[in-house]
Amino acid sequence: MRMLQELFARALDNMSYSYMGTQKKRRGGETFFIGALEEYLEDRALDDPRAFFRNPGTVPEIAMLDAVRRGTYDIHKLRFQSFIESPHQFNDRVHFRFYERHGEPDAPAVIVLHGYRMENYMVFDRYCRLMVRRGYNAALVDLPYHMSRRPPGTYHGEFTFSDDGVLTLRVMQQSVLDIMAVINWLKQRGAPQIGMFGVSYGGMLSGLMACVEPQVDFTIMVAPPADMGEVFFESRLGRQFEAENPRAREVLTKYRGVLDRFALVNLKPLVATENILLIEGIYDGMVPVPLIEKLWRAWGEPEIRRYPQGHLSVIILNPPMDRHLRAFLNKMRRKVKGA
Repeated sequence: MRMLQELFARALDNMSYSYMGTQKKRRGGETFFIGALEEYLEDRALDDPRAFFRNPGTVPEIAMLDAVRRGTYDIHKLRFQSFIESPHQFNDRVHFRFYERHGEPDAPAVIVLHGYRMENYMVFDRYCRLMVRRGYNAALVDLPYHMSRRPPGTYHGEFTFSDDGVLTLRVMQQSVLDIMAVINWLKQRGAPQIGMFGVSYGGMLSGLMACVEPQVDFTIMVAPPADMGEVFFESRLGRQFEAENPRAREVLTKYRGVLDRFALVNLKPLVATENILLIEGIYDGMVPVPLIEKLWRAWGEPEIRRYPQGHLSVIILNPPMDRHLRAFLNKMRRKVKGA
């Protein structure tokens, strides 16, 4: 049985690589800030991630686009203007879905973050509903260049990482500040607790938020690329990225130290160790398993769940993870009641 699980998990990850390969020739590289990376680095406090990702402290003006009523909760489709400008105005309109329990606008909340190149909400809608059933409101945020923020004619996540080093850093900063904007809005509404739940790239951002945003109370990271430099230089996913961005190796080699400053394995979380849940697929074909183990040790060995799954199957065909999520969320919820 275990052998069949491994074969299926690895096959699913291989299918994902094949699909990414069909996307890479659609456009060809574009550079928006050519020659500006050194100047960009000179002008910013990259030695201090908390300064680079500092919360502006303001609440964005939220526009409601639509609402759907369900049995015990509503789904609101909301939008606001990003604090950070990118080269694409279409991307700077931040969309998110808010799953609000009936009569509890100020319930504890979890921000749910999808992965790199995710194209639909199906998997994450299920996890938002799980949060609602555990007593939380949930905010499902479209990350830059994905979902409703994908510029016409591009594929999801096309400019999240690229040969353009300045754009890549701006997108990472935009991702974090957009999440902070949602946190500010939730806090204004009275949410007594804010948690993060992210998968893959979203998992990395969930961990980063736990290191730079004091308003985050707990974090759940599913298969996070805890060191993007190591993922690029040591993994198949990195080779895929290099094939799509031929100039990337030269840029990343020269500025490897910048990536190291933002690597989760080199940061210290602001949240307590008992408020961290790390999830690993032991057959992960995208994020090296030793890297996740390295993060686990670097962060004081928080709760970790290791499943006989791959990078994709760990979130779509993994009932044990649902049970462990429910138990962890219940534990976090009791902390609110006991406050």
